[in-house]
Amino acid sequence: NILPREGEIIKGDFSYLYMDQEYSDIDNRLTVLEQVQRCNSRSLLDHELKALLHRFLFPYDMWDKSSGNLSGGERIRLLFCCLIVSNNIPDMFILDEPTNNLDIQSLNIITSALKDYKGTILVISHDQYFKDEIGIERYIELE
Repeated sequence: NILPREGEIIKGDFSYLYMDQEYSDIDNRLTVLEQVQRCNSRSLLDHELKALLHRFLFPYDMWDKSSGNLSGGERIRLLFCCLIVSNNIPDMFILDEPTNNLDIQSLNIITSALKDYKGTILVISHDQYFKDEIGIERYIELE
């Protein structure tokens, strides 16, 4: 660390979420509903949690499904649902190939969520359409 010669340096809080291709933040031992309940740091009411699950395309018959048995698209939707439930939106998303294995509905939900996001997104992706849709402005290309 280099210390300033004058004044002081104040570091602000900074949070980030690294979303790997396996969505490791999802606990495979929990059901979909249990996963969302675990993230409920805001103490949302049960009907509010269930409404959010519906918004993220998890109907009633999926609430008891094991998170470990979800598809890639379902896992990423559940992760975004949990972020909203916890009101823990990070300052920065680091996304590793987020569109792999996504169906069209999941892609639309995630794209919409990221379009409205006001923080920083670092995305590793071959999907040019997705990058254009979420407004990526600067690129580093590796050959």
